[in-house]
Amino acid sequence: MLTVIGEHPLATDESGKLKSHIGTYFVRTHTLVSLPGLPHVFQQMKYRAILQEQREREKKPAMSEDEWMAISESAVDLIMRLPYVLIRPVPDAMDLAYRADEELQELIPKHLIRFLHAHNGKVQQAIRERGEYWRISFPPADKELIVKEIQASLVSIGGLPLYYYNPVTGIRYLTVDKFASLETLGDEELRRHLLEIRDYCLRRNRSFHYEIDFFEANGDTTRKMFAALTDLETMDPASIRAAFRQLLEHARESVPPTLQTDDVENPVWRQKIFACISDDQNDIRSDTMVKELSPEFFRQIFWHPGAKIENGVLVFDPIFEYAQRHPEMKDLANLCDERIKSFICNYVREYGTLQYINIGGILPGLRQQAPVGGHRSYIAEVMYKGAQKPLLKILRIQRWGVQERLDDGKDLLRAIMESFDYTEYTTNRRFGCWELGMPIPISQRTNLISETYQGKQEKYHTTPIWTVYFERDFIGGVATDKILDVDLKDLQFSLRLAQLLGQVAAPNLVVGRTDTAGRVTYDSGDEVVVFDEHHMPARIVVADHAGTFRDVENPYSHFVEGYARPVVSRWNKVPDPVAFMRNYLDEFLMRLLQMRTTHRQSPHVFDELFQHSRQGEGTFADRWRHVLTRLEEADVALFIRQLEERILASVKES
Repeated sequence: MLTVIGEHPLATDESGKLKSHIGTYFVRTHTLVSLPGLPHVFQQMKYRAILQEQREREKKPAMSEDEWMAISESAVDLIMRLPYVLIRPVPDAMDLAYRADEELQELIPKHLIRFLHAHNGKVQQAIRERGEYWRISFPPADKELIVKEIQASLVSIGGLPLYYYNPVTGIRYLTVDKFASLETLGDEELRRHLLEIRDYCLRRNRSFHYEIDFFEANGDTTRKMFAALTDLETMDPASIRAAFRQLLEHARESVPPTLQTDDVENPVWRQKIFACISDDQNDIRSDTMVKELSPEFFRQIFWHPGAKIENGVLVFDPIFEYAQRHPEMKDLANLCDERIKSFICNYVREYGTLQYINIGGILPGLRQQAPVGGHRSYIAEVMYKGAQKPLLKILRIQRWGVQERLDDGKDLLRAIMESFDYTEYTTNRRFGCWELGMPIPISQRTNLISETYQGKQEKYHTTPIWTVYFERDFIGGVATDKILDVDLKDLQFSLRLAQLLGQVAAPNLVVGRTDTAGRVTYDSGDEVVVFDEHHMPARIVVADHAGTFRDVENPYSHFVEGYARPVVSRWNKVPDPVAFMRNYLDEFLMRLLQMRTTHRQSPHVFDELFQHSRQGEGTFADRWRHVLTRLEEADVALFIRQLEERILASVKES
């Protein structure tokens, strides 16, 4: 049985504040010491004294040094931060951390116990192999919330609000951009701010963190440079300016160019500064554990409990059973996604013995034009026995399935039939995109999981239904709409990007890709730029072909506004906007002409592709015919001229 000396780890006072922020768990004696106000080392000393007093009362010999060492070496540090108890593991003794975790669950539900030190490779691997990314990850946060927190964190000390403040550590972070802004100040104001930075960057707070630290720079070197300014109080203005310029030059040399401007639209800068103001040095963060993920995935994945493999046997996380016993706990219901278990079973059926698997839900915020009702998407990291490295997969639930059709009032049989008809329609769309040269992922699997219906039609409650999902490989790269401004400023980079955007825009236009409101879906989160070894755009892959073949009636001129946007939105960001536009339009036209030539060379091949599919008005076969006819009859040169006119007019209007 677990013994508690002090407070329950999550006990609060009348104002709702934790009574104790520090705890020490002794695995060998199954004892938790959480005496308020005592740091870990003093908690160990206090516990040793308690054990010694107990021996004296029981008239037993005094505890030897070896006996105490055996107990103290089993100690695991805890940090309490509502609503969690955070375990700070020793990387070389993860078994102790996990034993503490299991025993603490007598007091605290598992989902309220998390792990620190996720930046350590040994801790990462131990967590990864247990399928427990969710134990070290932050809850997701959308871009708007992150931006608000960044802006609200700006504080001053005695002068201008230059610093991004972390309330947990007390560290104020100074960026290159904010430091460079001091250049416009008068001589005495500049002196005053440099004195402030010098004094506070050398001073530690009560948590033993520096009062000021330097964002992404070499802090030790920078502090030494400031410490050398011992005569700053008496320097003449010219010497102050020279010292400032030397410090600024050092900052710019030590910080990557992508992080030298405070830009909340830059996902890399946004991710890193938000991590600074919301984490401390030991805090829980798993965003960098999956190396292939780009910065746009920061705080966009909700990792779920899954399963671990013990002696070759798949063992689902017991938290699923706990959630079933406590339906009143809504946070548990969100955490324990039953689909995860079905996904894992499908992977076991496919690959046999797994080594580990982690699956998380992807927030819809990664797409600018997420469809109404939203696709439910997941990311899976799967390592199976014999593999050289883990597989990284994207899973997307079919939008219109049995669940949605039952909710729409259909009877069960019709809901099933229409759902599988839609699956065929979706896979036919992919086939059509492929034939017309849209650069979609090479392979996509269609799979099923069984779920229990609990929707709007009560008579079907508890009825097992099939849910269709599609699986593809993760595409490493950056979405076109999230390319950094610093990259766009490079002439060669921007011109190459324009060519690729034009090439991919052509099949996107031909297949009539729009959203439900009829707006063009392009350059909005689904198009991923893959880079070469020199960080130059090599190709674009359309990760999701949703919305294709939706508008097959309107002439190409109807879509001019939507296809002008990729150029207009970058006009003021690229070094040569006219050349950018020219590259985009030239590639757009060339690709349209190539597509029409290919069709004319073998019209019967294209015409017969979907003869085997359902026929009739509104079917995919019907839409396919409309798309081919429109391509054949369109004046593509006129469309490109209209597109150029629209771009120039939009730029002039703005």
